[in-house]
Amino acid sequence: MKAQPRSIVVVLVVVCGVAACGLITGPLPPGAERFAPPAVYARWWSMTEACSGHSGDLRVVQWYRVPGMGFLHEGQEVTGFWGSRTNRIVLADEAIDEGSVVRHEMLHALLQKAGHPRSQFLGACASVVTCSSACVEDAGRWHPPQQNYVVVPSESLEVASVIELGPPEADGQRFLALEVSVRNPVGRAAIVATAAPGDSLTRYAFGVSLRGSSGGISGFQKAADSSTLFFEPFETKRWLYEFKVAAYLDEFHVVPGGYFYRGGYAGHWTAFDTITVTP
Repeated sequence: MKAQPRSIVVVLVVVCGVAACGLITGPLPPGAERFAPPAVYARWWSMTEACSGHSGDLRVVQWYRVPGMGFLHEGQEVTGFWGSRTNRIVLADEAIDEGSVVRHEMLHALLQKAGHPRSQFLGACASVVTCSSACVEDAGRWHPPQQNYVVVPSESLEVASVIELGPPEADGQRFLALEVSVRNPVGRAAIVATAAPGDSLTRYAFGVSLRGSSGGISGFQKAADSSTLFFEPFETKRWLYEFKVAAYLDEFHVVPGGYFYRGGYAGHWTAFDTITVTP
């Protein structure tokens, strides 16, 4: 693996993942190789079972990896797909440790559906699976469940972040998990008015920042669907960031050491706190 710079800052733009999911019956992408799922996949499978209300056998899923950050499928660059007739999940190498993308494909395998039911991908499992703009389009247009809502700035919401260095998985891998939560503190429905600085057309939801002596990770998630910005009275929304502890730092991996961290939503951030990551 290419050596990492001594100090780097990774900017992570999460656009809810890019995945193609459908009736995949043709040949595998060039360079695809079968692999044994890492131990963390059992935990991610259980998480997806819990949010979806569906159960299945992880052992019957066939896993394949393709070199690189993405690959072409039907003329589109994707990070992964699930095939219903083969019960096969194919992932780009760079997505193998990206929990939200892996769980997206797991959700397809559990539902045994190629489509993206809004109630699952943007509802029950919205805090743990990505949903790209293509996924949102497939889920169907969203309408506010009520008309009696107000438009509020993100600063009016309560934002919190909880971080935990998990115990080693069965194969020794370890993950740092940071969950960001945001709550509507009033008894009235609200939609958040938010945009990137200087860009009135782009809206952002959850964000994360990690800063350490070896560099840092700064990321945000594009709100591909307006439902991400809508809150029922007293509703809490969550998003889970996970980073594998490794020998290099990038958008899905952290090196051991001390970090300042914080979570945010639509530009409204918590105060920085500290954590020490050990191998």
